[in-house]
Amino acid sequence: MQHVILLFIMYFTVGLPDEAQVLRVPSEYESIQAAIVAAGDGSVVLVAPGRYVECVDLMGKGITVRSEEGPDQTSIVGRCGGTVVCMVHGEDASTVLEGFVITGGVGDAGYQGHRIGGGLRIEGSSPTIRQCIVTGNTADLGAAAYLVNSAATFDSCWFDRNVSTYGAEVDCTASEPRLIRCGVHDDGIAWRDVGVISIRDDCGEAGACCIRDACVMATQDACEDAHGLWRGADVDCAGSPCPSPCTADVTGDGVVNMTDLLRVLDAWGACQ
Repeated sequence: MQHVILLFIMYFTVGLPDEAQVLRVPSEYESIQAAIVAAGDGSVVLVAPGRYVECVDLMGKGITVRSEEGPDQTSIVGRCGGTVVCMVHGEDASTVLEGFVITGGVGDAGYQGHRIGGGLRIEGSSPTIRQCIVTGNTADLGAAAYLVNSAATFDSCWFDRNVSTYGAEVDCTASEPRLIRCGVHDDGIAWRDVGVISIRDDCGEAGACCIRDACVMATQDACEDAHGLWRGADVDCAGSPCPSPCTADVTGDGVVNMTDLLRVLDAWGACQ
């Protein structure tokens, strides 16, 4: 985990925005939630290093909730029997959560009686989440994050060791989140009823990438790293550029050739 935390050190040396109202936790407010309740749009809730045992609702406010020293020093531990951080009141990109470990959540009661969103529950909202480590949460669906009708931006986040009873760590329904320089360990991301997904590092031009018959918008390097078929920067997923899956194309590169045969021969023998 240390190598992930090191990515955040430079970011947290940046100063606060000029003229922003700053509400300090715990010197002025005893909890993060108390500061959020008191904050007006444009405010910064600045959280000192520590372990905050609470569950947080951003209440639809255009505010920044930020730790002073990053996730290395600051965690929100959800011991309230639900989701650790909720953004379900129409939050947009002006709602920012920065620099926390988010852990200990078990999800809220939701879809078909399942517990949803252990670490994060984002519904009908598109906030910005930066430099957060979401780890050690459980739920039936979306132990790390549960998204519905959301175009949230995740920037330099890490999802690790979250346990979902059904499916993946991050569960997305009718959502098109933007993931920039993020890492997803173990079970990854489940997509349902979604349009074009953008998974990129913001350093290159995105284009259509086919992973089997699924199309995602990604940079060429990201596409090739995922063993996908790069269709070009001038190609959009909206045009359905991905061919139907071919069972003989073992490598998924869009052609059946000697490489596919060698891959099969290399795996010859009893299935493990």
